[in-house]
Amino acid sequence: MLRALIVDDEAPARRYLRRLLEAAPGVHITSEAATIEQARRFIREDEPDALFVDVALTSGTGFDLLAGLEPMPAVVFVTAHNDYAALAFDIQAVDYLLKPVNPDRLAQTLARLRPHASLAMRTKTGKSFIKIQQLTHVQAQGDYVLLCSAEHENELIHTTLKRFATQLPSPPFCLLSRSLIINLDHISHVSDQPGHHTRVAFTTGAAPLTLGRAATQRLRHAMASRASAEWDYCF
Repeated sequence: MLRALIVDDEAPARRYLRRLLEAAPGVHITSEAATIEQARRFIREDEPDALFVDVALTSGTGFDLLAGLEPMPAVVFVTAHNDYAALAFDIQAVDYLLKPVNPDRLAQTLARLRPHASLAMRTKTGKSFIKIQQLTHVQAQGDYVLLCSAEHENELIHTTLKRFATQLPSPPFCLLSRSLIINLDHISHVSDQPGHHTRVAFTTGAAPLTLGRAATQRLRHAMASRASAEWDYCF
């Protein structure tokens, strides 16, 4: 579920965007804000996955809102001004939409936002929201799955790997075996090991994994396919 906050000082614009977002599958509007002060409070209280924010606000700009936010949600600017697109992408905004927002164009934006979504899960420590992009790998452990990430290291969830896999975007997640899903974005490097095994290291500081022959072949195929797709996109 993508948890989104709408920030716009014009009520009709907020209502229009809310209707579009609520019509999309897997999106939940946590709240709406008309000012920077309201938005900052809702960000602290709700911890949304994504912000849909106008550039020009009565109390400042969308860029003022983002200054000092840590951690920063995924950001999509929704504005009538096309002059700030370069600046928006300088701060790594996910997208820049011009008003009035076209539903088909918004669908493309939501596809880019899927890795930033949260999963509402009941763990052994209670219910929590787990941000998909933070997961490094997921392993089957009997009737549970084991999550490995910076925020949820070695946390167990009572579900099956097959069911959990349906909630993860592919790419960047890749099912390597019946017991392992890996996030391709978190791979630091892959090195060959004796016996056709492979050692996978991660950028997140998670402990390296050793893969067997079949899982290694699936991983290399997934990495090659993704690299090819990214190359094609450049042209």
